[in-house]
Amino acid sequence: PTAAAITLTTHAVGNAILLYHIFSPLLEHDAIDMTHLDPSVIIDTAIPLKNLGHFVALSCILSIAIIWGCQRATLKLSLVNNMILTGIATVFAQCSFILCGINPMKLPIHTFISALYVTTITVLPITLSAPSGEVIASSQHGKSRLNYEAVVAYLFGPISNNSNPSTKNKQQLYQRKVQRMHQYSTLGTLIGMCACAIFRVLDHGMQIQRYPMPIIIGATVGRVGGVLMTVLVTVTVE
Repeated sequence: PTAAAITLTTHAVGNAILLYHIFSPLLEHDAIDMTHLDPSVIIDTAIPLKNLGHFVALSCILSIAIIWGCQRATLKLSLVNNMILTGIATVFAQCSFILCGINPMKLPIHTFISALYVTTITVLPITLSAPSGEVIASSQHGKSRLNYEAVVAYLFGPISNNSNPSTKNKQQLYQRKVQRMHQYSTLGTLIGMCACAIFRVLDHGMQIQRYPMPIIIGATVGRVGGVLMTVLVTVTVE
């Protein structure tokens, strides 16, 4: 699973570097301009949509380039299936924001773009890479179909244990390790996002508390932590 580990690590770290490169100059500049403002006013001042949209668009491009470049993966799902999966996952991401105490009616465009970012860094790696793409897609009449239950089971269910005697043990072990990598990195994303969202209630007036920075930073840093943990456990220990 070395190739999968390199892909996920490069993907997570690449998004973290992109996050720093785009938002660090903006937050440093705004910190000087907002020095005289009340902390509550600073927190309620959202990040400009232009910067947020720029970051998410570049992140999607970076994700596809890294995953395809590192694994030379073939697209396991059609464009329509990918769009449907992304849309459904985005809705669930927005629901998770509500559980974190975020009002969905306040700054809905910011919320949608943030949910789209969380979805793409979570879903794209499993739809563009093998063998995970084969697990969540089934072929029928020459067309690839998406198995939504398989997606949820793959990311949050028990590690698959293929008992097919025709499958080599080495291939089984490889698939299990790759699945564990995707599960740990996804859990890291969700835990980091929820943990950082809580920091927004603190009345410190820090620039990183401006919406939706806690979600973006939490998801990005959490994914880096999850990927590094699973690489350590899967590659080194096993």
